[in-house]
Formats: sequence, structure tokens, C-alpha cells
Amino acid sequence: MENISIKNIPSKNHNPKNKLLIGSFALAYLSALIIAMIAYGPSLMPYLLFALLAAAFILPNRAILGLSLIIILTMIFERYFALQGLIIDKAILKFYLLDILFCLSALALLIGRKFQPVSEKKPKLGAPERILMLWLILTAIYLIRGISDLNADFDLVFSSFKNYFFYPLIYFFVIYVINDAKKFKNIIHLILLAAVGIIGFIIFGFASGAGLWSEFTPLSTFGTRYLAGTHAFFLTLAAALALPLILYGRLRNKSFALAILGVWLIGIAGSLMRHLWLAAGMGLTSAMILIDGRLKKSLATLLAKSGLAAVTAFAMILLAASLFYFQKPAEKLYNDLYAVQSRIATISDLSGDSSIAWRQDAWTEAMKAWRNNPVFGVGLGHSFLIDSGTFQSSVEFRGIHNSPLAIMTQTGFIGLFIFLAFILAVIIASIKNIFLDDDLKPYYLGLLSALAVFLTACLFQPYLETNMMDIWLWIILALLRTSSLYENPTNK
Repeated sequence: MENISIKNIPSKNHNPKNKLLIGSFALAYLSALIIAMIAYGPSLMPYLLFALLAAAFILPNRAILGLSLIIILTMIFERYFALQGLIIDKAILKFYLLDILFCLSALALLIGRKFQPVSEKKPKLGAPERILMLWLILTAIYLIRGISDLNADFDLVFSSFKNYFFYPLIYFFVIYVINDAKKFKNIIHLILLAAVGIIGFIIFGFASGAGLWSEFTPLSTFGTRYLAGTHAFFLTLAAALALPLILYGRLRNKSFALAILGVWLIGIAGSLMRHLWLAAGMGLTSAMILIDGRLKKSLATLLAKSGLAAVTAFAMILLAASLFYFQKPAEKLYNDLYAVQSRIATISDLSGDSSIAWRQDAWTEAMKAWRNNPVFGVGLGHSFLIDSGTFQSSVEFRGIHNSPLAIMTQTGFIGLFIFLAFILAVIIASIKNIFLDDDLKPYYLGLLSALAVFLTACLFQPYLETNMMDIWLWIILALLRTSSLYENPTNK
């Protein structure tokens, strides 16, 4: 029986204006509550109100709205939506707003599937899903191992289990929710639209002299982050998704899209996140390999135009920022360019950067620990000591700023093998189908480029150990997998 693109599945999108109105109200009310909790701190009443409002909007059968809200709220509010725990007295309950929304969305999906027509199309699960189930089973085993390990920190064990078990469930959620081509396109466009909203953070960063929430990732070299690293990561993913859509003419106004892409490039550069520069390069390389030969020259022209748009936008932002930021524009420009130059220089000269030296020490210690038990790893919830000679620091194995190495150290070769086998299985299952549908092909090529961005970035940061980044791997893989999940109705 042949598997083909989800384009063949008819869309059931009744009352789109009504759905848009409900979605807008949901986004407005939930955003207002998050802003209130940012200003006044998290407490029980705002959390309960958030849960009640989310339930009212999503239940009983608006799982797609739940997914949309997860994407937008994560991209805009990042840690304040995904990592802000509920404080009750002096205890912190690490059940986040993201978790509330995901659980309600999953419940809406289950309710909707229970009452949907028998003829409703269901995904045809295969090898990738079976491998992911193996990963979930393995993670559950490591939870039991961690609980019984007297040397393991229970909080770290549970937190790691949550990132490695709970958030991968989003993969299954997405492949059941995105069951037709219209929903598939809409969710990609929604990611791009949310990334457009991040432009406000770029403008704020240049106007105020520092990016909002950029203090959570301090620099180890000279310079100022004008955009938080999380927002820059979201923009890098969005740029990877948008590039094939622009090349294949899937966005209505190409000039406007180029201008937006140029501003995104400024934000990525202004974040001073070197690993994202490398990841963006890998995403671009993937796009160059995957696109049709006739478009490769167009890509070079597009990049030149985007660069020009970035320079123009930077000049306009700098001019506007100089009205609010009391420093000579020429001196400010020189300092910013010098900061970028310094960050680039440290990529080739590793000796002068404390953060790179820290990574080298952490990775060396992690490899030593892995060699003691290469098959099964050290387990969840363990830390080690780094002694630099001048100071000592305790480092969690999950936080060594290299997610594949963290997985291998904690779960051994068996864990890393299953994890990588799942990603490879999704790619193999999808790659033969994404070139068959000319309409959806640019979207899938963008997802492959975004996957290259994520896999490159997670080599330098704990992305799989941080939920607001972690969820993107599972969302990208699930959207990619939709290319081959649904049976051809003509072959029934």
C-alpha cells in the first residue's frame, strides 16, 4: 500500500474566521497572564487562571489551537512560558505553563479522536515511531535506575527524564494533529509569523543598548548581546524554513520576505551566539544541496539581496536607536563591529575564551566518565567537578553544552544509538516522498534545513536538556514525518 503526501488528505477547516477570532482571544488573554507573572512573579492564582482559560479555549476539541499557542508563546516568552516554575511558599513546582498547555492539548486530541468519524484519516505509523518508543522505554528504565541510585540527585533525575521522555511525546501529538496539507502549511506559516514578532525584540535591543532577557547568557568576550540567544535560535530556525519558500515563490511578497530575512540576520548576528552562526551556515549548506539545480544561482542572488537588506535595516535600526541610546552612532557601530570580530576570532583561536575552555574541560571529563561504562553510561542525575586551578565548579552531565555527548555519557552508547537511529529513520522514511509533491516540497526542504540547524546547534549548547529548545526537534521531525504517514485514499 503506497504512502504519499498529506496533500491528498482533504482539509476540514470549518468557520476559519471564527477559529481565528478564538485563537486571537486565547493568545491575548494567555499572553496577558504571562506578562503579569513576569512583572509580579509566579503565584498560584495566575497559574490556575492560566490553566482554566487554556482549558476553556482548547477543550474539548481544539488541539491545533493548543499546538499553535505552544509555538507562539515559546517563541515570544521563551523561559517565562517554558521554564518559570510555580512558587508556593518556598517550594518551586517545576510544572510549567508549557506543560499545562501541552497536557490540555493532548487531552483535546484524545477527546477529538474519540468522537471523530470512523472515516477520519489516521497516520500509518512505522519504523521511526517504533524506534522512538524504544527511546521512551529506555528513558523510563533510566528513571528507575536513577531513583535507586543513592549517588544521583533525584531532582536532576526527574528533570532529565522529563526532557527525554515527556517532551518527545510532542512528536506523536503533532503527527496526529497535522493531518492535512492546509494545517501543515498553516503551522509553518505560523512559525514564520511568530518569528516576525521577534523583530520587536531586535528593535528593543538596539534602542535600549542590550537585548531583553539577554542577561541569562552572559558573554565571555567583549561585546553586548542585542538579542537573547533563545530568540536568535528561533530566528535561525525560521530563516532555514523561509529560505526555500522564498526561492520557490511560496511567499506572496518576495521583496518584503527578503527584508524580513535581512532583519532576522541582524538579530542572529547581534545575539553574538557563535554556535548559531555555525548552525545558520549548516542550514544554508543543506538548502544549497537540496534545492533544484536551476535555483542554485537564484540562491546566490537571494543571499546578496538579503545581505543588502540586512545592511540597510541595520543602518535604519542604528539610526533609530541613536535617538534613544545616548552614545555617538559611529563609536557605537565601531564597538559592535569589534565585538562581532572578536567573537569570530575566538572560533579559530580557542585559547582566549573562557567559555570555550570550559567546554573543553567539561567534554574531556564527560568522555572520561563515559569510558568507565560505555554501553550503559553513568545514568541520570549525576554531576562532576571541574578544577581549573583558580576555581572549582560542579557541572551536571546533562549540562555540558553538547547534547549528543550528554546523552551518550548518561545513557551510554545504547542510548545515543537509539536516539540517532530515530532521527535517521525519520529522514529515510521522509526523503523519498518530499520531492514527489511540488507544492509541499519547499516546506519539507525548509524542515530539513531547520533540522540541520538544530543538530549543529545542539553540539554546543544543552538544547535537548532545555525544554524551550528541546520541543523544536520533535516538532520539526514530526512535521517532516507527515510526508509519508498517511495512506493514499485511492489505494484503499
